[in-house]
Amino acid sequence: MADALQQRLTQQQLLPSTREQYRSILGRIEGEDALQWLKKRLHARTPIGTVLPYRAAVKHYLMAEQGYSEEELRLLLPKAKGRPTAFRHALDPEGLALYHNAIDEIPEPCHTILDLLPKTGLRIGEICALRVDDIQVIQGVRVLAFRGKRDKARTVPLTRSAEATLDRYLRSQNPTKWLFCGRLGAPITPHAVRKHTRAIAARQPELESLSPHVMRHTFATLALARGVDLATLQSLLGHESIETTSRYLHPSIKTMSAALQNAEDEG
Repeated sequence: MADALQQRLTQQQLLPSTREQYRSILGRIEGEDALQWLKKRLHARTPIGTVLPYRAAVKHYLMAEQGYSEEELRLLLPKAKGRPTAFRHALDPEGLALYHNAIDEIPEPCHTILDLLPKTGLRIGEICALRVDDIQVIQGVRVLAFRGKRDKARTVPLTRSAEATLDRYLRSQNPTKWLFCGRLGAPITPHAVRKHTRAIAARQPELESLSPHVMRHTFATLALARGVDLATLQSLLGHESIETTSRYLHPSIKTMSAALQNAEDEG
């Protein structure tokens, strides 16, 4: 990757996992015209969750390497097309039970990461980059205090269940610098964790949509069901805008079906 582009991605304070994703996308262009490459991939069949990173990666490339301004690219870049992400975006209690059974045999540290995802709501890049000293006690509450997306300070209280999971891991693994260490002493990569969620999804049809981000949605959905207000959830998830958090308000198919059935029974 050219120095100018590398510098721009660093200055934008993107998570390491996001920078790596953009590097991977731009590596596929291989000398093609970036705008033409992007236009060929913006079609109605592509999931919007795939289209948006493509567009963002090309935007960073054009600004860093070809000197375009934000205003110029607002006019020049094609609009993001693509089909919406599938409706099913969170596990219900039955799916969550299947999930916990499925991760039982996964080795550490991926087992604990997967166990903690629906208990903390952390992004996969955030949880993989945690340090041991990010576990703190503030005002008598045990928390994870770290720098999240765009280097934003994040403080996430641990539930009793999350504490128990973390304590078991600390006793058995005794990490020193990085909480979840991968190869060669570096923090484990999100890719290493996603390999396990993809494998689970491949062998269990009930969990075919499984991903680390689905577990973040699951955390949010469960929190709302337990009465956590939207402003608190916004802080827990590290969203800058409450409009982003409000996307988690969509009820599941099962919830809507049960509501209709209850209304019919009462009528």
